Amino acid sequence: MEQHLHSCRPLLRTKKFSTQHIEIFEHILSGKTNKSINAHYGYSERSHSVADHARKVMYKLLVQEGLSKRDHVAQVTYPRKYCFWWKKVLEKHKPCLLGMAIKPEYYADRQL
Repeated sequence: MEQHLHSCRPLLRTKKFSTQHIEIFEHILSGKTNKSINAHYGYSERSHSVADHARKVMYKLLVQEGLSKRDHVAQVTYPRKYCFWWKKVLEKHKPCLLGMAIKPEYYADRQL
């Protein structure tokens, strides 16, 4: 069964980093709650997917800035508290992130 999954899913150099991750992170920075974002994207009410997707974007932004995860734990843990800092960093590196990200529509017509 494991081989079947690999034959259906393409190997992506971005490790499934998509534009949807960036959109979710932007929703967080705009002040929306995880509960409302979960409802918007069809996740269960208590799903941690929103936080996981946003964390993936934050880690990529830290790498782009040349900053360490260890020194920026607070910014990653509480992104809404540091939203102005994150917005500035995202604005600076968004074109690069969009270049790395795949579009979710790529999977729309494929069976997973």
